[in-house]
Amino acid sequence: MEFESEHQYEFSNDQLKKWGILKIAKKEVLIDKFIEEVEKPSEETKKSIIENWLRKEGINSNESLKKWQQYNELNHNEWEELLIRNWCWERWCVLKFKSFVPSYYLKRKEFLDKVSYSIIRVKTKHLANELFIRIKEKEARFSDLASKYSEGDEKRSGGFIGPVSMSKPHRALARLLQVSQPGQLWPPKNINSWWVVVRLEQLHTTELNDQIAIGLSKELGEKHIFELLNSSLTIEVAEKTKN
Repeated sequence: MEFESEHQYEFSNDQLKKWGILKIAKKEVLIDKFIEEVEKPSEETKKSIIENWLRKEGINSNESLKKWQQYNELNHNEWEELLIRNWCWERWCVLKFKSFVPSYYLKRKEFLDKVSYSIIRVKTKHLANELFIRIKEKEARFSDLASKYSEGDEKRSGGFIGPVSMSKPHRALARLLQVSQPGQLWPPKNINSWWVVVRLEQLHTTELNDQIAIGLSKELGEKHIFELLNSSLTIEVAEKTKN
């Protein structure tokens, strides 16, 4: 079968549903509807949008940009429209949810904060206790013992992990790290079938700055859209059930 790259394609709801992307398409339709309320950016803002996008994508030449546009099947005007659309969606989210961001930030803070820590995981309490004492008494370096004895993936990095989101470690380990001071070494804890020796290296707390506020606003925008889509799906299923 010959593929016609220049052919104009149109897709039905059934096709989008079969491919598992109907909900994504509906989401984009809602975004288009919402951003009708947003004033288009000035020429100066538009220039800044383009410069920021190029920097973020690591595109530093016209040739690289053309390759990106060709790969994504966009001409230059369509590419600019895509960037402006993304900016308008971000702007809509910021304006719509700015009053909700502070409380949402507090709710999400533990997942926004990052942590660096050292860990040794072994199967027996006896070995964990022995390693803990050797580290505490400065008989050996944490990294050396982790490389030799730890049975998890951290063995390859001398036990060091991070910085990672506080949501990444096991819940019990995350709680331990949250109440730790930098450099604090904990006696062995039984966590998720492992005996664990852990030391907090650094807690990277997140402040509610403009960048974080924008990200949280977009999260709220995504949640808002999927709530609308799920509620419409519930109504649709209920109507079909009645019939």
